[in-house]
Amino acid sequence: MLLLQCIINYFQVHYYSFFKVHQRFPEHITSNTNMVETIKNLPELLKNTLVDSKIKSVEIKRLTAPGENYGSLMLKLDVTLKSNSGHEEKLQLVAKKIPVDELFKTSFNIQVTFKNEVAMYETVVPILQNFQRENGVQEVINCFPKYYGSRINLNNSDVVDENAILILENLVASGYKNIDRTVGFNLDSIKLILKDLAELHAVPIALKLKKPNSFEPLKKHCHDFEFSAELHQMFWETTREIIKENEHCAKLLDKINLITEVDRPKVKEPFATLVHYDLWCNNSMQKFSHDVAVQNKFLDFQFLAYGSPASDLFFLLWTSVQLEVLENYFEDLLVHYHNHFIKTLKTLGCDTKPFCYEHFLYEIKEQCVFEVGHTLHFIFFVVNGKKDRTEDIKFPDDIDKIKNEVTLRAKQQVWLMLQDCEKRGWLYESKN
Repeated sequence: MLLLQCIINYFQVHYYSFFKVHQRFPEHITSNTNMVETIKNLPELLKNTLVDSKIKSVEIKRLTAPGENYGSLMLKLDVTLKSNSGHEEKLQLVAKKIPVDELFKTSFNIQVTFKNEVAMYETVVPILQNFQRENGVQEVINCFPKYYGSRINLNNSDVVDENAILILENLVASGYKNIDRTVGFNLDSIKLILKDLAELHAVPIALKLKKPNSFEPLKKHCHDFEFSAELHQMFWETTREIIKENEHCAKLLDKINLITEVDRPKVKEPFATLVHYDLWCNNSMQKFSHDVAVQNKFLDFQFLAYGSPASDLFFLLWTSVQLEVLENYFEDLLVHYHNHFIKTLKTLGCDTKPFCYEHFLYEIKEQCVFEVGHTLHFIFFVVNGKKDRTEDIKFPDDIDKIKNEVTLRAKQQVWLMLQDCEKRGWLYESKN
């Protein structure tokens, strides 16, 4: 019964978002705009912004925005401020609240995940930025939406309730957008994103090495969520059938099979750092100039964890980058990430010998024990999941329906991933 509940929770977190929620909220469509929403004690939430201003008017709408976490209630929040001198300013914000549905509250473990995401913006980001400034860095890490305020309740308890809220910059209003998940990032976009990701991973490592007493408290905000390998079994037979469609990959099944039978590797030093653990194209947004990505923001830190940077990197590349880019530039992208990772550590005065490229590749190899199985299922059944679904999907009855919807691009992406991992020695022989 426990395993069944774990499986249900896992698919509610990821797969359910695409298989069912799109029935109500198609991608990029604003919905429920006529429903009345209120936010209690809004001036208190925005107190750091209301230094010499007062709130003149507030407009709140429900929305489904690019980059949204479907396990939350997202509100478009437009606030007009009026200063003491009479000057008016409009703040375009997004308010993130806990899901209304009790099932989602349980599935997303809001008592942990909501607190962790609030802590990321309220505590972790300022500490990382201040650490960089202390070390003479002028352009500190800035791959996050601007934070305006948050709370977990109105009664000063430790319980997340219906008054919990996180208020951030409205990235859409600031000119950011998601790319199409079924297309993926082009070369220029992913290089921009990897530069930010390398910094996001390296700055906490530098803080850990140089100021361990400042870093250690941050770990309490990390979400210790581990996917049991058993969760993959629901889709494993379908996955095997798809893999066997490729003659070369069919020969690798024994190695891939082991991957579905292991848990996520234990955290190891020195690479252990703060990681996103759900980093794919829908959890980042970019601003474009003449069709070229010029700025990037990462979103949805509810699974913030203390783990391997290789986990984020592998998952992001294989779930979210165009097939042609992976075919021709995968090694270049690894080098690009690592170069910026090392550059960041050097800027912060760290010894980079333990983080050499050889050790970095071995770190990726160790994570592949879990990440290959995790990633291939995500590619098949989430990234390339059917858009704008109008009917419910029931597991496991509709597995064949889902299999028939797996696109050729998704298959080719997984086949390429498996062959590349085999070539690099990142797949492991089965011990069965």
